[in-house]
Amino acid sequence: MSILIVTEKPSVARQIAAALGKPKKEGNHLVVGEYVIAHAMGHLLQFAYPEYYGERYKKWRLEDLPIMPKEDAWQLVPISKTAVKQLEEIKSLWAEADMVISATDAGREGELIFRLIQEYVGIEKPVKRLWLQSLTKETIREQIKQLLDLSELDNLYASALARAKADWLVGINASRAFTVVSKREVFSIGRVQTPTLAILVDREKEIQNFVPRIYYKVKVRFEVDGKSFWAESVREYEQEEAEQLAQELVGKTLAVTEQTEEQQKIKPPLLPDLGDLQKFTSRTFKWSAQKTLKILQKLYENALITYPRTDSRYLPTDMKKQVVGTANQLETVFEKGDWEYVKKLNNRGRIFNNARVTDHFAIIPTGKIKELKGDDERMFNYVVDRFLAAFYPPAFETHQRTVFSYGDHLFEYTAIRVDDPSWYAILGGKESQDLLPNIAEVTVLETAAEKRQTRPAPRFTDGTLIAAMETAGKMVESEELAEILKEKGIGTPATRAEIIERLIEMGYVQRNGPQLIPTSKGIMLIDALREVKLQSLTEPELTGEWERRLGLIEKGKETPESFMWSIEEYVRDIVKTLSKEESSKTLKSKQNMPIAKCPFCDGYILEGQKSYYCSNWKEGCKFRVWKNMNGGVITADDVRRLVAEGRTRLKRFRSKAGKAYRAFVVLKDGEVAIEFPTRKKNDGE
Repeated sequence: MSILIVTEKPSVARQIAAALGKPKKEGNHLVVGEYVIAHAMGHLLQFAYPEYYGERYKKWRLEDLPIMPKEDAWQLVPISKTAVKQLEEIKSLWAEADMVISATDAGREGELIFRLIQEYVGIEKPVKRLWLQSLTKETIREQIKQLLDLSELDNLYASALARAKADWLVGINASRAFTVVSKREVFSIGRVQTPTLAILVDREKEIQNFVPRIYYKVKVRFEVDGKSFWAESVREYEQEEAEQLAQELVGKTLAVTEQTEEQQKIKPPLLPDLGDLQKFTSRTFKWSAQKTLKILQKLYENALITYPRTDSRYLPTDMKKQVVGTANQLETVFEKGDWEYVKKLNNRGRIFNNARVTDHFAIIPTGKIKELKGDDERMFNYVVDRFLAAFYPPAFETHQRTVFSYGDHLFEYTAIRVDDPSWYAILGGKESQDLLPNIAEVTVLETAAEKRQTRPAPRFTDGTLIAAMETAGKMVESEELAEILKEKGIGTPATRAEIIERLIEMGYVQRNGPQLIPTSKGIMLIDALREVKLQSLTEPELTGEWERRLGLIEKGKETPESFMWSIEEYVRDIVKTLSKEESSKTLKSKQNMPIAKCPFCDGYILEGQKSYYCSNWKEGCKFRVWKNMNGGVITADDVRRLVAEGRTRLKRFRSKAGKAYRAFVVLKDGEVAIEFPTRKKNDGE
């Protein structure tokens, strides 16, 4: 008997083959006894581009929209020449097999990948499903004895197929319609990428419109039992009042009017999901979300960690024995910390929860050890640390607040003393501070009037944008959709990193170090969609509504046909709206809106793909600032400041030798130039 196993990736094929015996390579597949293991390479197939449905669709014309293949007319095409070769091998092996096992990734997308291959092959064979959450030999051997009938996942496939078709219909038609009407450059619109861009655009506008407010805080220093402490005013002051009060307070007595202490129990963080790790690496290592996913995928394919594309932070209850086994294996190599907490399954009620496990469970190490280097090692070590820390008892802290008074003026000293660091020893935590003893008054020995300034919300990084995508439900008014988005967010753990990279690829967003900044093209797209009353394309409600209905399809409570009918109506409305004359006028009015007045002539500064340039460049104006200058990123905001003030803020650049340095971009003698900051001389010079 010959059994064909089809996996999603080559590495998974190797893992399964190794678990089943000693594999032999034949062609581009592996053979182990009666098993033949072939692999895809992620997606091998995609829905055909519009031109496959008619020669006229090669040209982008409004009168040909909307493009809507009939239910039985959707065409699948290989995504590349390599995919064609791989599909032919799978088809040949499929024809020879007595049974086929789907071993693609466990989830909606994995189900879609196999079913599309099955449709492309078109050969009837008995098919079973191998549902794997981990790639250890033990798990593979156990699960291959418990194969599912493929029909058990028909509803999951139906929802995956409906989602893929709906994304094609909205993306193809909205992108073509907007591009044709704008008559400028190619635009891409998508159910997830456009609301994500809107999040970035709204934050950028908030920053640009922010008006900082200056205020002062008065600080006082005193000593208790030979130790020095600083307290800060509760109120905010104007400069003159703050300086007068600071001068007056020296030598004065402050009375203690309130002193409270509270011990707090700080539980360790839950086990990580993909988003959690992407947020950590963005914050700590300054990695992109894509880099983090790539490294985690590599660790998974080497069977060092469990499946990384997960949005769950819990484990199923039947994994307790496996967790103990993992702890026993890791303890011999990772000596930091107390592994007895894991082996005794401390916090088991918090960690093991079937109700909170989705298609996949939290990311944990498998127990397998392999020599790693560089970023791979850093990532794996952190996953191990999170695994160990999750089983630790809570840390304990004492939080103290002391309030002092001087007439109507109140001052506050707050401190946190770490009483029991517990899991802080694994993941790091707050530094312990000195608490004040019970006192009635203190004498002010020194004061300071400190100038402060309110700041706008920071620009997004990969990590904070992923957090915003995960919590998109906060932006939704409908309670039902907000609840769905609370669980799902916009995008999936597997696609959020790709969405960020797609926004950059389309010229909607540019990176400035770890920051993600929308370009004028990105801002124009969001503004125009909202102005022509297609704001639904910019809002997370669309995804919430889709997810709600796709969830119903998965449960068999809605038909794919009713879902697709509503999508087709929505697409017709998009095309109809963009076809109106007022939409064309709106888009035309927003074409390349000026960033600022040119400082060299009477023209205006415009944003191009690679630079900011003057509208009078044909007449010889030489104003030009490259977006990527000397290894640094120049934003539209930098150009506005350059024109208004003659220089940008200090920017980070990199020399040809790779050395980092900081400098200004300045206007000097009718040119744009780099200027280094003036060094302050030492007092002794």
